[in-house]
Amino acid sequence: MGISQTLAHGLDILFLYDTTVPLLSVSEISKRLGLSQSKAYRLVRTLIQYRLLQEKPKTAQYGLGLNAYRIGLLAQQNFDLPELARPLMKELSQLTRETVLLTAVNGTKGVVLERVESEEPIRYSLFQPGASLPLHSGASSKILMAFLPEKEWDRIIEEQGLRRYTAQTITDPDQLKAHLREIQRKGYAFSDQEVDRDVRAVAAPILNGKGELLAGLSVAGPVYRISKGKMNSYAKWVVQYAGKISSQLGYGLIPGSEDRSVNTPLRSSTGKSKISNSRTKPN
Repeated sequence: MGISQTLAHGLDILFLYDTTVPLLSVSEISKRLGLSQSKAYRLVRTLIQYRLLQEKPKTAQYGLGLNAYRIGLLAQQNFDLPELARPLMKELSQLTRETVLLTAVNGTKGVVLERVESEEPIRYSLFQPGASLPLHSGASSKILMAFLPEKEWDRIIEEQGLRRYTAQTITDPDQLKAHLREIQRKGYAFSDQEVDRDVRAVAAPILNGKGELLAGLSVAGPVYRISKGKMNSYAKWVVQYAGKISSQLGYGLIPGSEDRSVNTPLRSSTGKSKISNSRTKPN
């Protein structure tokens, strides 16, 4: 049984709203959905009746209502990021033929939330879900630290230190901070044997509807299979798939937002560009 047209139009109106479009007039709704103004008005009045929309006084504009907010809170309580991300992680793993990790901040460390393992005979399988990671080293961790508020960096460095794992590990605080700012500017992170010898990785941030860091998505594999040239291609794919997951969480809900690449600026909640227009270059 198909969905009724009236219900579909009502849902279409609700889906017009996002962080960049908090208010709409009946005229704007009519134009965006190709409906007559009289029909758009009737739909809006019905949504107001069910408290899914509310009118902003003295503006003739409408925003989401209390019941929309309540539904959002209930959905958030049932939210499972690894479950949401897993299908796209599998796609990315099939595309790259490498292991894909989903990581998040846990206090002053990183933690692995989910892993989709490569099907190659030799694979990157060091970190199981639940494993702790140093935030200052490795792409899957640096991407998290870079997108935290800078005031958190000193706390992490003070509490955890900057342990050297390989000759490639950054152990100087000032150098690390400069490196994190570069990652933040570009919107993705590379690592080349920083935690484990013979392992390279590339990562991008997953952001929520407010543009805040929620998790990191990374691809990792052995250096003999991931050349520095391949890392440039992987950066584009990781940014794209991180963007797809972010869009499901409400970030940048505008047409084409799920197709951003390393050449498309990603805006932060502060308005600063997080992805440069320069050619990618492994760090």
